[in-house]
Amino acid sequence: MSRQGVEMNSFVVDSLVNGLIKNGKMEEAESLFKDMSSRGMLLDHVNYTTLIDGLFKTGNMPAAFRVGQELMERNLLPDAAVYNVFINCLYMLGKFKEAKSFVAEMRNSGLEPDQVTYNTMITAHCREGKTHKALKLLDEMNRRSIQPNLITYTILVAGLLKAGDVEKAKYLLNGMTSAGFTPTFMTHRRLLQACSESRRVDVVLEIHEWMMNSGLHADLLVYNTLVHVLCYHGMTRKATVVLDEMSKRGIAPDSITFNALILGHCKSGHIDNAFGIYAQMLQQGLSPNIATFNTLLGGLESAGRIGEADTVLSEMKNVGLEPNNLTYDILVSGFAKKSNKVEAVRLYCEMVNRGFLPKVSTYNALISDFAKAGMMSQAKELFNEMKIRGVLPTTCTYDILVNGWSKLINGAEVRMLLKDMKERQFSPSKETLNSISRSFSKPGMKWEARHLLKTFFKV
Repeated sequence: MSRQGVEMNSFVVDSLVNGLIKNGKMEEAESLFKDMSSRGMLLDHVNYTTLIDGLFKTGNMPAAFRVGQELMERNLLPDAAVYNVFINCLYMLGKFKEAKSFVAEMRNSGLEPDQVTYNTMITAHCREGKTHKALKLLDEMNRRSIQPNLITYTILVAGLLKAGDVEKAKYLLNGMTSAGFTPTFMTHRRLLQACSESRRVDVVLEIHEWMMNSGLHADLLVYNTLVHVLCYHGMTRKATVVLDEMSKRGIAPDSITFNALILGHCKSGHIDNAFGIYAQMLQQGLSPNIATFNTLLGGLESAGRIGEADTVLSEMKNVGLEPNNLTYDILVSGFAKKSNKVEAVRLYCEMVNRGFLPKVSTYNALISDFAKAGMMSQAKELFNEMKIRGVLPTTCTYDILVNGWSKLINGAEVRMLLKDMKERQFSPSKETLNSISRSFSKPGMKWEARHLLKTFFKV
């Protein structure tokens, strides 16, 4: 670059390394750093901090510590930024003990933890649900005259809401405004999400109202978060009220808003309402996406109305969308549960021929359908095929197969399955054990049942 008129110095190197890291070219960034260092360029602690941060974020901890050691060996005393990078990454990796050691080392070197350090520690404790420790750190900040910022309060309030400690969260919210901080849209969204994570959906609208009363007007992203939280937890009526509020404030819903409403009605079992919302979506000139159609198909499957899927699939194709992995999982499971083997198998074959991998629940639905019909050879074939494709069977898979073979009084197949279960450390359900006992209860076969159960499960 010097030939092109750009003089290489530590600032230019930092810009280049940072750019490479942001573009996902970590190896090139590390190579450039090493090259400049080997040429005798005096790299400073900023250069080291940038590289260490990149190495940590890409999961290369050994290299990050190696570069940190090199920093020490060159007598470039790390500043607070370097320590904060190490502390943040260690906390993110769940290495609390090591992170605390770095905080202690930071103090021993004459540097005091700053606002960034405390925010990092508070975030880590809130993530672990240890809000009492996070609040102690806030008290420590105040004692050390380190001013908490909006991020500090947002992290803590969200942590308290997630932990279900609503009263402390409200108290801290008031403390935040008393300290002169105005919540942002990001604060608003984060707190709504925290309420959802704690399942305290009753508080969602209260937090929203508090935010609005504090002078913060919600944007589309905030409203979408609110609608999604309400719908996800089945509160579709309240979500509709929020939709009216959006309209009064001149905020038009988008596809994300409508997808959330469709999901809410499907989860609540109101599939006809979901299709009504879908119609409104089209009337407003909004384009449905694959998530829209998969949600509608999932609603039909849950309602036992998978036979109506053709209408949805036709509309999907009309807008230029093709079924994806989830679409096929829903369809195959739905038709299998309705004992429509012909359609379930047709869709399954189409699915795998297109390179999609069925979920274990999809295989379970198919295997169960064949087992109920006594078609155990086909069930076994699917079982073997799922293992070949790398889909690991669950206890449910084995229960279905053991029950099926037991009804046919096929001790050899039951024995192989029980052996396989034992090797995988699976325990049969009570229903499966009873099925074996019932099926092998005929004269001359009780010994077989006792032998199977005693040999494999010590019952």
